[in-house]
Amino acid sequence: MNMFRLLALALVLLTASCQPSSGAPTPNPEPEKPQMVITSMTLKEYPGVESKIDNSSNTIYMTLPYGAILGKATIVYTLTEGIAAVPESGTKVSINAPVDIYLSDEDGRAAKWTLNVSVAPSSDVVLTQISENSTLTLGNIEGNRISFLLPAGTDLTSLTFTAETLAGTTFEPAIDSPVDLSEPKILKVIAPDGVNFKEYTLSAQLAEPEVAVRAVYLPAPHHTSSFSNYTNAKASIDLMAELNFNCLFLCVWANSKIGWDSEVLMANSTYAKASDANMYASYTGGSGDAIKDIIELAHARDIKVIFWFEYGFMHRIGSKSVPNDVNLNDPIVKKHPEWLGIGNDGGYSNYNGTDYYLNSYDPEVQEFMLSLMEEALEKYPEVDGIQGDDRLPAMPRNSGYDVKTKAAYKAAKGVEPPYNYDDAQWVRWRLDNLNSFAVTMYNRLKSRKSDLIVCFAPNKYPWCEGVLMQEWPAWIRAGVVDFLTVQFYVLGTYESDVRTAMRYVSENSRKNLLNPAMILKNGSTILDKETLIRQLQFNRSVGTNGEAQFWFDGLKTEYVKDVFRTFYKGKAVFPQM
Repeated sequence: MNMFRLLALALVLLTASCQPSSGAPTPNPEPEKPQMVITSMTLKEYPGVESKIDNSSNTIYMTLPYGAILGKATIVYTLTEGIAAVPESGTKVSINAPVDIYLSDEDGRAAKWTLNVSVAPSSDVVLTQISENSTLTLGNIEGNRISFLLPAGTDLTSLTFTAETLAGTTFEPAIDSPVDLSEPKILKVIAPDGVNFKEYTLSAQLAEPEVAVRAVYLPAPHHTSSFSNYTNAKASIDLMAELNFNCLFLCVWANSKIGWDSEVLMANSTYAKASDANMYASYTGGSGDAIKDIIELAHARDIKVIFWFEYGFMHRIGSKSVPNDVNLNDPIVKKHPEWLGIGNDGGYSNYNGTDYYLNSYDPEVQEFMLSLMEEALEKYPEVDGIQGDDRLPAMPRNSGYDVKTKAAYKAAKGVEPPYNYDDAQWVRWRLDNLNSFAVTMYNRLKSRKSDLIVCFAPNKYPWCEGVLMQEWPAWIRAGVVDFLTVQFYVLGTYESDVRTAMRYVSENSRKNLLNPAMILKNGSTILDKETLIRQLQFNRSVGTNGEAQFWFDGLKTEYVKDVFRTFYKGKAVFPQM
């Protein structure tokens, strides 16, 4: 009986526990909010490109095929229901940078997603050009072989290279780190995709020493202290040797002064004593003779010295604002006032209103100049050469109207010189006179020293004929030019001017005579590095006979030194004349 009562009580309690309470009603559960996600993404212009959606970082990645351009594209995407986005699906956006997409809903929730679009790397192995950095030498790519012919003196054990390839291309071994090519190496060129590659045999050999004139000009000592005393002269010659120059054009004639105590000049001037006429009179140290010391120092470093008669037949540089600005108190003019050139207007003949000349048609003036050159050989028989400048032989176009020259022309042609200085017959007669001087100069100097270098540094042709009566193709044709250092100082036309001069040379000689003069230093301005490199590279590409730098002090600039260390790796053999 008691057992039945207990079971009844348990049933009542269980039933009671299942009845609803008499308190507040139970609320319905909150509906689940939509996720702030982008569920798919495409670009309308690239329908086959798949997207990779990273929900953990709210980032979408798309990779376009190689060659695609990251410009503008239309984004097309889907969202969970109830979510809005800016920019909207179907908007054209720029994909060359990450694209931010902002999501939001009615409850004020927000999220930022970012689309990153890239272009697949190429699987192509492309190598269009490779150059060696220390010499700027281009390699020869032929099949699976890359070969370099490097200048004599190049260190083959430590070479680095620069290549023109597709972005992302890599190399094994790395070409921007030193590579030892004393023996050939296998070079693996790996495509930007990091998978495809091509192997090349990379090799290098040294060329024979270059045969070329590597010259530099030294102007009169009032322009520079680089050779003002023995210590400076030695340091300057050492610098030339370090940079592998092999020729110094040494000014010995300018402003009515010569480079030594000259009996010839004393006899044809009013100088009180020879040292007054010696431009190097203030030189100190060594032997006391600047010219002697410079020659000895240069020869000890295998550098040739060529006497540069810079002023040639020119009297002086006068003022453009002062008509007939000659110096009648100049020691030479005071001794020989009749030596001054006369123009068709009766005034003193000049070029550009500034450069006044002695009369280079006058046999006495010509003999004076030749005597100075012969005196140079007597005093310095070890000198290697003599050079005429753009003023020797030369004369302004409006010249020849002095009494002596007019009489010589009338005796030859039977008529007076015409007032028109461009008259063809009158021009031809005067050109022949100066051309004859070039021949005489060559023959007389060679008769004194058969191995002497006789060379010239005129301006570019035909400009120099039309302005200064220099017909240098005729000198070449006559065989009286050992080499020709034409002054190519107009930067904008350097390459075309050199090509034109090479054509004139080749038309008149089988020899490689052209040694272009470059304007390394113009006043205080040094030729910029890029132009210097470009002109040197051009000279090599067309095969000039080296080059000459005007003028010496430009070599002291550090980037100039670096350029010549690059281009003049080893010594050059001076050409046989």
